[in-house]
Amino acid sequence: MKEEKDMMCLSLPFAAAVAVGVSLSPSYALAGLIHFALVLCLGIATFRLVPRRLGFYVGLMVLCGLFCGFTGGLQGLTFADSTGAFSNIRSALAGAVDSLDFPSPDTGALVKALALGDRSSLSPELREAFRASGASHILALSGLHLGVFYICLSYLLAPLGKAPVIKKFKSATIIILTAGYVLLSGCSPSIVRAGLFILLRESAGLLHRKISLLRSVLAALMIQLILSPVQITSAGFQLSYLAVAGIAVLYPILRDLWPSEGPAQDRFDIPQKIWRLCCLSISCQVFTAPVAYIRFGSLPKYFLLANLMALPVAGLATGLSMLTVTGSGAGWCPAPLIQLLDSVLSALVWILKTISTM
Repeated sequence: MKEEKDMMCLSLPFAAAVAVGVSLSPSYALAGLIHFALVLCLGIATFRLVPRRLGFYVGLMVLCGLFCGFTGGLQGLTFADSTGAFSNIRSALAGAVDSLDFPSPDTGALVKALALGDRSSLSPELREAFRASGASHILALSGLHLGVFYICLSYLLAPLGKAPVIKKFKSATIIILTAGYVLLSGCSPSIVRAGLFILLRESAGLLHRKISLLRSVLAALMIQLILSPVQITSAGFQLSYLAVAGIAVLYPILRDLWPSEGPAQDRFDIPQKIWRLCCLSISCQVFTAPVAYIRFGSLPKYFLLANLMALPVAGLATGLSMLTVTGSGAGWCPAPLIQLLDSVLSALVWILKTISTM
């Protein structure tokens, strides 16, 4: 727990300073002044002219955050600038999906949204159904989608075995393919955050260490802001990190109100699974609600019902969408897969439209 507290004392002041630096009108003079202060602090730390206590490092992180905010604001860097050739691949895959003959008119657009992060073909009616039902996060590529991708990769690589060399090979493969998928999907703030989580998890495994969810959140926050400080102004960035912070902080408290009877019993305990899904939804909503209301001026009434009914279907639809995109890109996509995916997505749309009209 001490490591989490120390990490929090460093990452949160850093993020706050980045926000200040980005929100101000930056100049090279201010950036140069912060740079001079950083060099001075590092010199003080090197020669131990002052005790290196937590307050010193907090001040150091504030200066680093201001410097990142100023320089990031001047350069206007975003992750989307680095996608390059991946955008051509993404367009080709989207075209392959468009060539498939889906029975329902909205299926192709949803497949592109769930697997590629391309929401340009979604109809206004469909967007409103997701928004009004409180399920807009399903359309934003994030931990749900990359989690499905990660699970699929893990199953595909599982037959290779568990030898130490094989484990390192599997971790390296997962990291590389995950990075490729993040670039392919357009590098939205939420998908980058989820990608950093996998990077940290796999890297910790290679070093034979464990990393908690809260430490992953704080470490990913700092890394993402160092790479692209201007993202702190994005609603997707803010909501993504607040949602995961709610899962890390509030979810364990709510979950433990119904004590677990052990992994063997939990596998078949449907009421407890429903309880945990409710706790997950409530934890995310509590942390994201203030920002969502400030940004969009409304809050979903039936978010709990939408998550209970739609999330399991959305997880299945995401996996099938990724499989369909891969098959269509390779030039072979069997009709039964197309029909199954269309049925699952039609069910998802029906659930969300029903909830949105309540």
